[in-house]
Amino acid sequence: MSRLILVRHATTNDNINGNLSGHIDSKLSDKGKLQINKLNEFLREEKIDIIYTTTSSRTKETVKDIANNKKIKIIEKETLKEISFGDFEGLDFETIKNKYPNEFQKIIEEGFNYKYPNGESLIDSYERVCIEIDNILKENEDKTILLCTHAGTIRNIISHLIGKSYKYHWNFKIDNASVSVIDIVDGFPVIQTLNNTSYLINKTS
Repeated sequence: MSRLILVRHATTNDNINGNLSGHIDSKLSDKGKLQINKLNEFLREEKIDIIYTTTSSRTKETVKDIANNKKIKIIEKETLKEISFGDFEGLDFETIKNKYPNEFQKIIEEGFNYKYPNGESLIDSYERVCIEIDNILKENEDKTILLCTHAGTIRNIISHLIGKSYKYHWNFKIDNASVSVIDIVDGFPVIQTLNNTSYLINKTS
């Protein structure tokens, strides 16, 4: 059996402000730094064999202490990054609606197929992530794999493993610093935990 521990990075300033941050290097907020401390405590006794993050500092910083405590070298994967919002990186949807009304309408109408200017579509990001997660699982059979990535990436992974389709993407709620666990038993994925943030309650507010 292989186990995937999927961790979304802790809260960033862009998350708080509602800004799109896919490939830009968004900084962790004070709230996020408190979440990291609780995450470390929560995963302290968990058996982990290998740790992957993206190249974004927010994912590396979220699990840096966990990796140090377990003496595991972090493996960075560009292909696990969030969707690229292209020219709209750092903007919120209200700004896009006001400054780029035609593009905003296309976002609504085209849905999964909408490709951000000089960026990706959700389908693009799904296909990219699918290839990478399949490779990771193939290379790490019978291991416990921690992946610290992004909400969109985690939704893509779960959609792929459970439904083999990007169409389930928005069916999964993935909060900052949440932990989701999927066991792969003889090639069959079983969700053990989804979007667990119970260890954060009343401790970061």
